[in-house]
Amino acid sequence: MASSYPSPIGENAPPTPLIEAPAPLTDEAVLLGDAALPGEGAQIIPVGGPGAQRRIVSAAALIMLGQLLSSVLGMARIEVINILFYGAASGAFIIALRPVQQVTDLLAMGAVSGALIPTFVDYAAPGRRHELRRIYGSLATLVTLMMALAALALFVLAPWLAGVYLTHATPAERALTATFIRITAFGLLGLGLYTVGAALLYALNEVVYPAFATFIQHVGVIGVGMVALVGAGALAMTHGNLTSAADMTGAVGLAVGFVIGAAGEAALIVPGLRKVRVAWRPSLDLRHPALRQIARLYAPIVVGLLLSLAQQNVELILNGLAPGDPSRNITALQSATTLVQFPVGLVAAALTLAVLPALTAAANAGDNAAFKRTLTLGFRLGLLLMVPAMVGLIVLRTPIVALLFEHGACATHCTDMNGFALQNYAYQLPFLAFDQLLIAAFYARKNTITPVVVGVISIGLWALVAVPLTPRIGMPALAFASSTLNSAHALILFALLTMALGDLGLRALWEGFWRIALASVAMGGLAWGLLLLLPRVAPGVFSLATLPGQALTVAAVGVPAALLYAALIAALGMPEARLLADGVRAWLARRRG
Repeated sequence: MASSYPSPIGENAPPTPLIEAPAPLTDEAVLLGDAALPGEGAQIIPVGGPGAQRRIVSAAALIMLGQLLSSVLGMARIEVINILFYGAASGAFIIALRPVQQVTDLLAMGAVSGALIPTFVDYAAPGRRHELRRIYGSLATLVTLMMALAALALFVLAPWLAGVYLTHATPAERALTATFIRITAFGLLGLGLYTVGAALLYALNEVVYPAFATFIQHVGVIGVGMVALVGAGALAMTHGNLTSAADMTGAVGLAVGFVIGAAGEAALIVPGLRKVRVAWRPSLDLRHPALRQIARLYAPIVVGLLLSLAQQNVELILNGLAPGDPSRNITALQSATTLVQFPVGLVAAALTLAVLPALTAAANAGDNAAFKRTLTLGFRLGLLLMVPAMVGLIVLRTPIVALLFEHGACATHCTDMNGFALQNYAYQLPFLAFDQLLIAAFYARKNTITPVVVGVISIGLWALVAVPLTPRIGMPALAFASSTLNSAHALILFALLTMALGDLGLRALWEGFWRIALASVAMGGLAWGLLLLLPRVAPGVFSLATLPGQALTVAAVGVPAALLYAALIAALGMPEARLLADGVRAWLARRRG
């Protein structure tokens, strides 16, 4: 996308899925029940009622735990890349992953929320489970074939792509990047199978396996990369970096580890598929109505993805034209992205996957009141967690990036670059929570066109910032342009959905926002004050020049600030905080049971 993979929960008490089926519905009801096996019963709970809200929050909390574990190893992965491979090798690996990720988004990942989950939900009822198996078999086969062709294309085009992305780099750096692209391309097969299987499991609310499987990709990159580095020779280990083409052979382990990790992701969701009694039996029924629906829903998304991929490639080209070393610039952007993705994966992605089935059921039932209640709950949870994350990352950016990355090959000169990138990325965090939920809301209403149109407008705003400013200001302009794109996308979607449905609960949002803003300002003020005070009181203890000083600074500032935020939120009476805590406690109780 990270840590130990827990034993599957629910062997004694299966977790309750959010939705068993959206059709046919009566009296504002959806089926909410076990749903793991065909023919099992389900209980009827009002859409958007307290029971449904508890299940949404519980599922979101569970996905957040999985994302937390994945993010921890993701952080360890980028630390390894910075500390041991910083420079040409780190830049080559990060750039090589871009076309692989873009192909994955285009052929599989981009369809998850907009086409796969809504369609799988339509066939999730026990009586239609045999159809669901057929749909999954055909879709998995189709995605595998497309991924194989894409891998072959990337293998052939690798030298040309490396030349486009690294116009001013040395021949050795371009050759290493081409090698990395060719190796990582084989990871597409595992990523495709994981994506289709994960979408099915999320639709059935079997969230544990896909949420926790992503950690294995990071394990592969870290483990194989470290082994390859050691095998490359004592010289690389002694100097702490890879400066010659010969020493860079050790970095090939990063790419090989990515392929192994992608295969591991696909393998780790197999137990989840067995639990819901769905297995991949290769078939290719392209005439099935479900595949036609997926194609219809996905067609506008593909247009938006193609535009987004074009924007990403222009960003890579601009990175090559920006002042400074392009490999170090892209490493700083990726390091900051990993830090920002920590709360994004933990909050925005988890909330989206948790509420999408409930939004789909409410939309299918024509229950706009339940639809808006569910969406407002997601908004308030997103603000509750993302606003303090933004404040914390901006205020603590220097000690955080120093603690995580300022070691080995990545010395003090990389801290400022990573910090600038992090600051400019962090501005978008609250908007990202809204954006992901709003996209899910349009997808639940089977509207995949509007987010694409808004995406075109947002890319235009990105270009207005990135194209003129990057050659002058450099890498931070690319990060700020990204924040502009995502923030504008969220604001425009919110306005359009309000026009379509009416008030989305602005009063409830405002009641939550002023409490969150007040607590976040107090938290940020305390953190800023401690950052100024502690080095003066004990300069030897809280010095950012040493690893212990960096760790003590982050802990001595971050912990009191976080506790103050939690205390203020509790004192100001945010019910979502209590729901979130209850969801975690309920999951832990099921595990103990």
